[in-house]
Amino acid sequence: MRFNAILALLLVLSGCGRNPAKIVVPPLPKVEVADVPSPPAPTIIVGQGSNLRAIATAAYHHESFSSFIAQFNGISKPELLQAGATLKTPSLPVALQDAGLDPQYQPAINALAKAWADVAAILPDYIRACDASAAKDGDTFVVPDNIKAELLKCAGTIDASLEVLRHPHGRHVAPSPAVRQFAGASRSLRRFSTGFVESRDYDTYLAQQAFGIGFADLLTWVRSHHR
Repeated sequence: MRFNAILALLLVLSGCGRNPAKIVVPPLPKVEVADVPSPPAPTIIVGQGSNLRAIATAAYHHESFSSFIAQFNGISKPELLQAGATLKTPSLPVALQDAGLDPQYQPAINALAKAWADVAAILPDYIRACDASAAKDGDTFVVPDNIKAELLKCAGTIDASLEVLRHPHGRHVAPSPAVRQFAGASRSLRRFSTGFVESRDYDTYLAQQAFGIGFADLLTWVRSHHR
């Protein structure tokens, strides 16, 4: 991949580069904990030869959630994960709730988790459309209307959730690292909706990674009593 394509992608994810139109933040959608799809099982027994990346993909749709699973289960050295160990893999809202999330933030967390589930479901369609177009780095292709609408809906849900997290209650402190990750994911989804391809190799992976890191950052924030 060309160096300038990598640089352009990093600029977009960091919020630099292009000057997009001002985003109008929609109202936070009403999402209950039960509306967020749960992993196939609330616990997983580690199989011989398995690792956290594979477990994260099976439970939360992407290997970048391995750090979330490690943190939630108190695993300090993932490379020493033992076969036969039992790991907890609840839904993302339940995990943060169990970790001590202040109920005032639960609606925003529910919405973020639902946005991730929807993104994980629609990105394969986006990738297939991109592949079918034969677009290369720096090209723009026509994104089907249904995919475009879903990407923009997910971006709007993220933005609405972040509006809540950026304005914490009382003595709480905003979870800035998580906010940066999710904001980057939102920008990526909006770019995907335009059909502009920064990098065929990395753009969707980095957007997915932002969710995994973002939820791990949220877990750290919750366990530090929202500071």
